Amino acid sequence: MYHLKCSKGDIAERVVVFGDPCRTKALSSFLDCPRIVNKNRCLLTYTGEYMGTKLTLSTTGMGTPSAAIVCEELAALGAECIIRSGTMGSISEDVVAGDVIVPNEAIPLDGTTKEYSKKFKIDGFPKVSPRIAELLISKALSKGFRIHTGTICTSDAFYLEGHGEASRWSRKGALGFEMECSAIFTIGRIRGYESGAILAVTGTAHGKERVLEGDEIRRAIEGCALSAMETAVSVELPRK
Repeated sequence: MYHLKCSKGDIAERVVVFGDPCRTKALSSFLDCPRIVNKNRCLLTYTGEYMGTKLTLSTTGMGTPSAAIVCEELAALGAECIIRSGTMGSISEDVVAGDVIVPNEAIPLDGTTKEYSKKFKIDGFPKVSPRIAELLISKALSKGFRIHTGTICTSDAFYLEGHGEASRWSRKGALGFEMECSAIFTIGRIRGYESGAILAVTGTAHGKERVLEGDEIRRAIEGCALSAMETAVSVELPRK
C-alpha cells in the first residue's frame, strides 16, 4: 500500500481505528504480542491478539480525506470490520461531557463523503452495521457509561461549526459533530466491510469550553476504545 506500508497478513480482519496516533500506541499495550506494522506518515498501526483473537489497531489521522485513504487500504489488505473509537462535541442539551455516543448514521457535511456518494450513486446518510452498534452499546453499558444513540454530523472544519450551524442540526435531532465517521461508513458500504463507531463526548461543538479534559473524559475515551476492541473480536464475521 502507498500510505500503509503493509502486506496482506499484516492486517487482521478486525480493525479498530483512532484519529490520534498517540491513542493507537497507548491502546496497543492492551494487545498480546503487539507488533508495529506501519509507521509511515504517522499512521501508526499495530497487530496483535486481544482476548485470543487477531486484532489490528490503526490510525486514520484527522478528517475524512485521511480516514478514507486509511480505510481503503485497510479494506484492500483484508479488513472485514472497521470500528472507529474517538471523540466528538455535543450539540444536544441532553448530551454532556463524559457521555458516550454510538451513532447509527452520520450526516455527511464533508467533501470526501459527497465525492464517494456522487461517484457510486449513494443516496441517504451513511449508516453503520446494526449488529456492531448493538454490541458497542452493550459493551459500553457494562462499563457504566451513559449511552446515546442516533444521528451525528461529520464535518471538515473543527473550528468552523458556529453556533448557528450547531443549532440548526440540533433542531433536526443530531447529537454532535465529529470528523471521520461518514467516510468510514460509506467506504464500508462500497468495499464490503462492516462498520461502526463509539465516541466519547469531550465538550461542545460551540461555546467557550469547546474541549474539556480530566479524569472523567479520559475514562470515557479509554472505555470507548476497550468497548470497540471487545466488539471487534466478538462480532461474528461472515465467511467468504
